[in-house]
Amino acid sequence: MIPVSRLFTVQKLMQDPSNALLSYTQKGIDFFEKMGQFSKERAAIEEDYSTKLKNLARKYAKKSEEEDEILKNVSYVNAFNLYLQQLDQIAAKHHSTAESLREDVNTYVSSKTCQLRSSRKNAIGDLKTINERLEEHINEMCKSGKAYVKSFKEAESAYQKFYKADKNLEISRLELEKARTHANTRTEACEKTKSEYSQSVTSANSEQKKYHEELLPVLFSRLKAVDKECIADMSQVLQKMLTVDEMQAESIANCRLTMQTIVDRIDPEGDAQQVLESVEATIEKPFPFELEDLGDPKDCESRANESIESKPRVEIAASSYHILKSPSKKRIIRNLLGMKEKENDAKKAESTKEPYTDKDKPPHVRLSCLRSKIRGMEKQLEQAVQGREGLTRLQKAYYENPQHGNPSACTGELIVYAKKIETLNTNIQNLKEFYTLLEMSVDGTPERSFGGRDTPDTTRSFSGGSANLSSSKTLDDNSGDPSSSCTSTLAATSSFGEETAKKMLRHFLNSPKRLISSPKSAKSPSVSGMSTPTRRKKDISSPVLRSSFSGAIRKMSAPSVEITSSPPTSSDAPIISAVAAFEFEKTTPETMSISVGDELITLEPDTGDGWTRAKKIKNQEVGFVPTAYLQFTADAPASASL
Repeated sequence: MIPVSRLFTVQKLMQDPSNALLSYTQKGIDFFEKMGQFSKERAAIEEDYSTKLKNLARKYAKKSEEEDEILKNVSYVNAFNLYLQQLDQIAAKHHSTAESLREDVNTYVSSKTCQLRSSRKNAIGDLKTINERLEEHINEMCKSGKAYVKSFKEAESAYQKFYKADKNLEISRLELEKARTHANTRTEACEKTKSEYSQSVTSANSEQKKYHEELLPVLFSRLKAVDKECIADMSQVLQKMLTVDEMQAESIANCRLTMQTIVDRIDPEGDAQQVLESVEATIEKPFPFELEDLGDPKDCESRANESIESKPRVEIAASSYHILKSPSKKRIIRNLLGMKEKENDAKKAESTKEPYTDKDKPPHVRLSCLRSKIRGMEKQLEQAVQGREGLTRLQKAYYENPQHGNPSACTGELIVYAKKIETLNTNIQNLKEFYTLLEMSVDGTPERSFGGRDTPDTTRSFSGGSANLSSSKTLDDNSGDPSSSCTSTLAATSSFGEETAKKMLRHFLNSPKRLISSPKSAKSPSVSGMSTPTRRKKDISSPVLRSSFSGAIRKMSAPSVEITSSPPTSSDAPIISAVAAFEFEKTTPETMSISVGDELITLEPDTGDGWTRAKKIKNQEVGFVPTAYLQFTADAPASASL
């Protein structure tokens, strides 16, 4: 008979291989889960790299957008911007790689891991069941064996007692029969326990055979299928990651080919030439110096009597020369934009150089700077309006619920917002007006100037108005004393001219865009059927008649300021007649209204400022009218025929 301890040792040795197989299966599932963790961490790295690369590309793309107009047009800046765009696309590819790893690999690994663990758990449960069943049969066999051993020992002891009593002659027959009966009873019990033990051994052997030949191989095959599926899933995961890497490499390779094409387009010679041409375009060629001939020194005695008459001419020339050299244009521009010089001086430390006053840059660059300035101011205006609306709602809430706050505390801030919005609106309107003027000058459209006659309907300029001190009207009024006439005229008209010029600038800013096209000569269409547009009639500015603007007098040649001792007569200049080709409404006391077909007589010709002093033949009304509105019929001046 096999000892019971040996039976349990054999059963333990048979269970060790199944435990080892279960351990290897668990290690395979853990390794598969480890691969999923790897893909998860790699996706995080790819996304972080994509974010940093994209931020880097956008950072330098924003810096390149702040460059001036010249740098925006060269090839190397465009190449760098396109390179940054491709770099941004590469960053997007890395981001898509991270998304693919998360969606395809991580999700797949998570679902498969749960499935494999469930299959392994079911196999372990079935293995535990058959092991417990086999252990029950073995335990029952061991129990029967112990009972058989005990019964055998008892029967053996009973027979020893019987044999001993049989050899003892002193014992009675009754006692001997009793010992024999006891021995037979123990023998029968031993035979019975032996039969039970034999049956349990047979059952245990059959169960053990079934366990090793049928049940255990089936469980091993199930665990093998789990392990096989796990390994196949590992291969599938690696294939997925390889596919993602190949797609990423292909996309990045295409981006790098595009980058190479962009780099090959850089033209050093063309860029250098373009920059040079842009810089040369900003250089303004100065006017040639004029030779001022003072005459023959031998005629000093003959010129002694003319010293008084020549003094105003010298003062005018010197004054005009000083005005051209002085930075008075800045004051004119500040007045044009509706800004006061004192306010600018107070904010000089805080303000920077305005882009629209930078004469060193080309016109298209100044236009770009103006656009940026206007957009910035519009953003500030929008923020101020939003802040005021929010503060208004807060004040309304305070009025409805006084326990939340004091409504009067918002009044001061609302006043500040109102002033800020008003200032921004004024500045934006001024900048837009200046932008319109600059844009028209860049496009080649004639625009009004601060001297000379550039357009038919231009207003009398400041320098032009000052130059008209040499006109016949001024000479007529002051023919008695030429030197005192010029001095008194300058003194008397200085304040009037400055105030009128300021009003004129304000009127210019508040007026809508003017219709630039107008008849320039007597070859305009016939008088019949022509009328001045309503918009044009409203936009014609009044002249600054025979006045000066802060001493801003144009430099004139000596013949233009020729002063005579006697007023001109009708025989000195020919009578020039004209017909009104357009309708014009009176805007200032110095001007007069004309209708289409009115006949006029020219009293003072156009001196280059776009205005002619004329008299109506019908009602003898005298006033200034635009030269471009007249059609001269005889002996037209040169300025009118332009």
